[in-house]
Amino acid sequence: MTDFLPVDYPCSDAVREEVSQKLAVFEALADELPVFIVHEVSSFSVVYMSRTGLQQLGASLDEVRKMGSEYYTKFFNSEDVAFYVPKFKEVLEESASKRWFSFLQQVATGSDSRFEWYLSASRPFIYDEDGKLLLSLTFALPLDPHHHLAEKAERLMQENLMLKNNYQRYVALTKRETELLRFIATGETTAAMSDRLHISVKTLNTHRRNIKRKIGAKTHYDLIKFAQAFNLV
Repeated sequence: MTDFLPVDYPCSDAVREEVSQKLAVFEALADELPVFIVHEVSSFSVVYMSRTGLQQLGASLDEVRKMGSEYYTKFFNSEDVAFYVPKFKEVLEESASKRWFSFLQQVATGSDSRFEWYLSASRPFIYDEDGKLLLSLTFALPLDPHHHLAEKAERLMQENLMLKNNYQRYVALTKRETELLRFIATGETTAAMSDRLHISVKTLNTHRRNIKRKIGAKTHYDLIKFAQAFNLV
């Protein structure tokens, strides 16, 4: 019988049998399914991965199981992990819903360990006899690197990183500065903004300098990127 769970995994024989039955079905169809991974919920470590997934990572099941948290630093973009893992854990805490959680992630695959984009979906998978969630299931589908979705995913992660790194700068802006930043990013002229806000050009330019200083912008393009990340335009 395939070792779907580690020999020392703490669960009942009934749970082990349920896992074996379900994963045996998946493995029989592995060549026609996306990569699938089973995580232990309390530690978020990998307890099982389909053979196709292991081949793409260039690792054995035993090696992946022993990695613990190193699994995430070795095969994944740490910025992605910091973004989606906490959200996934929130979904698992609501395990009674049994709903899917979908996310985009970058995975280092192949001999050169190059990052590739995957569309993944996870959900609660196995419970013990008392209804406690033990394991989660994830399917991971590689994206065509030339597909528009992969390009959008790249931009989305860059914006998420900007949000994370610049949130304190954003909240430091005054209401008037935020308003001005929106107008600047939409391409309004200095004269038009002066008329709209009933302030002098000199005062407007002072606000502009203060905005650039607060958010660390050096160019007009930096202002636009910042405004887009925070949904001001």
